[in-house]
Amino acid sequence: MFNKTVSGTLLVAGTTIGAGMLGIPLLTAKAGFLPAMGITILVWLFMLSTGLLFLEATLWMHEGANILSMSRRFLGHTGKLAAGGMFLFLYYCLMVAYFAAGAPIFVEFLQTAFGLAPGGISGYLAYGLVFGGVVAFGLKAIDRINYLLMAAMFIAYFALIGTGAKEVSAERLRVSNWGEMIFAAPVLFSSFGFHNIIPSLVTYFNRDVKVLRKSIFFGTLIPLIIFLLWQWLIIGTVPESAIQDALNAGLPATAALQTLVNNPWVMKLGQFFAFFALVTSMVGVAFSMVDFLGDGLKIKRTGHQRIYLCLAVFIPPFILTSLDPKIFITALGFAGGFGEAFLNGLIPVSLVWVGRYIRKIDGHKQLPGGKLLLGALFILSLSVAAFEVAFVLMGGE
Repeated sequence: MFNKTVSGTLLVAGTTIGAGMLGIPLLTAKAGFLPAMGITILVWLFMLSTGLLFLEATLWMHEGANILSMSRRFLGHTGKLAAGGMFLFLYYCLMVAYFAAGAPIFVEFLQTAFGLAPGGISGYLAYGLVFGGVVAFGLKAIDRINYLLMAAMFIAYFALIGTGAKEVSAERLRVSNWGEMIFAAPVLFSSFGFHNIIPSLVTYFNRDVKVLRKSIFFGTLIPLIIFLLWQWLIIGTVPESAIQDALNAGLPATAALQTLVNNPWVMKLGQFFAFFALVTSMVGVAFSMVDFLGDGLKIKRTGHQRIYLCLAVFIPPFILTSLDPKIFITALGFAGGFGEAFLNGLIPVSLVWVGRYIRKIDGHKQLPGGKLLLGALFILSLSVAAFEVAFVLMGGE
């Protein structure tokens, strides 16, 4: 059981940790470190709760069930269409964010390593062709490359924390503006998304509830700790003006580290970490989108048909990012504020509500609290979407 729990924990953690964390400090920095810790922990508790609800709904279903079949059973044809549409919205938003932040770093690498400098649209095209090609080759290629990229990401992360720790200023960490923290919630939602892997885990671990619950808890606890350390580093080392400049330019938090001119290693490690975090996330999301589109359109996911599916996944974010290179934070906000809040907030709550109280399905509750807690989670999901609307209207993008 221990080995299974470790395996499940790492799968959940690997799904959760990704490019979203590159945008977190840009929004939590306005609130300060203590408020940042508070809102990060609250979002973690929320996503942990809805993840357990999604597990409960998945255990009611047949093996191999996904969000579409669950939504159709409990929410009807309209619910299925809504869930499918929001799935595409969420993951296309994430793909746009990955293109916006990843392509410039990739172009810089090409220039440094090979003397190549594709500019403008050419840079985004080169980025899409390379990693679209990886996805087109299928799971075997993705698995091998992702293993190397994940290892590199963790090495860069811990090296970055270790190198940058001595730059942290206690004075910067004392700043607190509690009223600002709520506007970071949408990006935090996009950073704590892991629900899409739950159906696969249920099948993989043969519906072993103890293993699944522990995997979800510890698999989200690890990203929580990593995210808190990450915010401690950025908020404690980078001046607020530099963070605001990165936010205005639509760049990831690692770009703000360039202000630490006295420690060039911090900047370089930040670039490495940003690139690996972006690419590992993008490859996983792109792979899931290819499967989703292939299943929904009844198209084989092999041969030349897989290439068509890959084009359908990569072309829209390529076009949008080429038109607006500063779209990184906006895309993350929309992904979390609307996509995650709906798909991984409202949907799990609605599935369990219908299953428990309308269909009267017998089964062990994965989350206590009854109707009161479900109602509170539903309202919170709507609130996050409202905060994202307010953020956009205030010009926060």
